Amino acid sequence: MFFILLSTLLLFCCISINPPPPTHSPCPSGYISWYLNCYKLVEEAATWDAAQTACAKAGGNLASIDMSYDQAFVAGVVLQGKADAWIGLKRKVQNGSYMWTDGWPVFFTQWGPGEPSNLEGEGCVSMHASYFFHGTWNDTKCSDPKPYICKISKAIPH
Repeated sequence: MFFILLSTLLLFCCISINPPPPTHSPCPSGYISWYLNCYKLVEEAATWDAAQTACAKAGGNLASIDMSYDQAFVAGVVLQGKADAWIGLKRKVQNGSYMWTDGWPVFFTQWGPGEPSNLEGEGCVSMHASYFFHGTWNDTKCSDPKPYICKISKAIPH
């Protein structure tokens, strides 16, 4: 018995185990990984159209949010209460319905109280950062400069 204990002790004290290699992020620098998506808050304010163009140049779109857990992640981890930010939802001029810039269907929403107001001149959607309305959505004027959230996704819309 003593021999087994001694040999086990010697085995563990004399073997060096290499740590695993560092994990590699599937996302470009500055982006945060979440499931099959990469998100980035761009704090430089831009109009909705300019923000979408910038996200497209980076290989993505303004962020689409299709489930409550994505909503919680984007509101909590990406937005962090810094400032209202554009997401990729926009009202269609033809029929007044909303669509995501990346082609995903709209089957989840997180509108703030009284939203969408659908006032004339409004139609682009931002996410609130304020304490009381944190994470809720607001339709607002597309020409208002705001920070924005880009999303690069490996998922393909259905």
